[in-house]
Amino acid sequence: MDDCSLLTPRELAAQTGWPEKRIRKLISTRSIRFLRNGANFLLPQNAIHDYIARNMVEPCQAEVQEDE
Repeated sequence: MDDCSLLTPRELAAQTGWPEKRIRKLISTRSIRFLRNGANFLLPQNAIHDYIARNMVEPCQAEVQEDE
């Protein structure tokens, strides 16, 4: 991680447009990278981007079946 900027869930929500509640849910399910500092959670600025990249589903290339 080149950029050491860490944000609170509220700050990340404001920056990304994602609801804070969804970000906190991702933290609670350990689906997103975060740092726990006591009772505080801090997330890297690119945490949402990383989450999307890991969970993106690529479309299947359907095989064309020809009637013979």
